[in-house]
Amino acid sequence: MGREHLPKEGQFVLAPKHYSRWDPVILPLVWPYPLRFMTNAIEFGGVQGWFIRRLGAFAVNLKCPQPSSLRHVLAILNAGQPLVIFPEGGIVPNQVVRPLKPGLARLVLQIDRPLPIFPVGIAYHPQPQFRARVALWIGSPLWTAPGQEGNRKQQAQDFTQQLQAALHAAVLEARKCAQS
Repeated sequence: MGREHLPKEGQFVLAPKHYSRWDPVILPLVWPYPLRFMTNAIEFGGVQGWFIRRLGAFAVNLKCPQPSSLRHVLAILNAGQPLVIFPEGGIVPNQVVRPLKPGLARLVLQIDRPLPIFPVGIAYHPQPQFRARVALWIGSPLWTAPGQEGNRKQQAQDFTQQLQAALHAAVLEARKCAQS
């Protein structure tokens, strides 16, 4: 539900709830074009690493992000490609939404034009597993406001709070759909 919110082309960010390792497999079903996924660098070993690279993932060291990672994210968005960033920073199966960190907001506030950020609720019924019922709920976009004067840290915190509320609502809607 909510696919009508997504633009037909251009740059945007999907900010989904992260319940399980199935999430990056499910999300491309929403958008018919390749998605790029920001992924923790520790996930790139072995067969899993091979597979997630094929899904469009690129590695970021979350404990010590490098400036090159930021440049890569900005290059993806400036090229007009859709990007997926899990704003919880990892898999969180036991909470509706874990308190978000401001990293996503700090990244997107550096883009020099308005950018839509779509909260995406994901729900599995009865639980995340093969052949579970899955529901996605794409909320209305939150838009960045480039060129604002003022405290960037405060702007990132404000945007993060807005995204937290929107993602929480999207997850609750997805849960309703998955259980019906």
